[in-house]
Amino acid sequence: MSQRNENSQLVCRFLSDEHLVLTHQKFVEAFSDYSLPFKLSLRQFENHIVLNNVDLNRSVGCFDKENLVGLSLNGFGHWKGDATVYDAGTGVVPDYRRRGISKAMFEMMCPHFSEHGFEQYLLEVITENTPAVELYKKLGFKTERELLLLETQKPIESVNIDREVEIRRIFELPEHLGESHHDSCPSWQNSPEAIDRTMHLKKILGAFENDVCVGYVVYTEGFSRISQMLVDRNFRKRGIGTRLLIEMQNDDGLKDNLLRVINLDASDKGSTGFFERRGLRRVLSQFEMYKPL
Repeated sequence: MSQRNENSQLVCRFLSDEHLVLTHQKFVEAFSDYSLPFKLSLRQFENHIVLNNVDLNRSVGCFDKENLVGLSLNGFGHWKGDATVYDAGTGVVPDYRRRGISKAMFEMMCPHFSEHGFEQYLLEVITENTPAVELYKKLGFKTERELLLLETQKPIESVNIDREVEIRRIFELPEHLGESHHDSCPSWQNSPEAIDRTMHLKKILGAFENDVCVGYVVYTEGFSRISQMLVDRNFRKRGIGTRLLIEMQNDDGLKDNLLRVINLDASDKGSTGFFERRGLRRVLSQFEMYKPL
């Protein structure tokens, strides 16, 4: 695409699939001093693209001549029923910060996506990153909610269950445990659509009573990231959720017993309380923000 927006000697333009390796290199550089370690291998970066439904041809880079110095990765889909662009990572390499690059990229992208029928732009930003939060507010973004990152490396303590429950692996989300059993809306990265896109990387453990699935946990196989965890409303406070965490933590493929819950709705006191009582502690929080287009 030829659309561009100039900022001094810098030029913003759309990327392409040919920029994959370069985009990965600059993504790692831009997030090298991020408060949460975000150093992805090329394979992990490709998985990040799939998870968030990123289209490099509709993502934007800021170039100093042919040197990529800033980027904004864009995923596409629907969020709460509206056609949505999702910010899967906006960053600027350290030597080019404080030059208005992020602002220039958004001022280029937002009118373009609005003209092409998208209704909103969604992103997450660490609450303590005050400059970024203030920039997004000036660009017209509104705060939707606060999202938490919780984690622990300590073993989850076992509990007694008053009924016989079997934990076994399953290979799809149970349809009967749908939206009505969720206490809050999953974030973009934890949505059923995102799980479906990366099912080849996921592992699902189901809790069964009388051969009926009454709860499950979805996590990234080989890592510790919980995408979703849910227990049937009629089976809560019986130790089923704890059993699922214990079985997950005993997975030989996980690293250092680490359990991590990312983008948990802070207003969901039932879920946050459950994880905190199991020893998970808050590491950081993010604002989920959106901008009508």
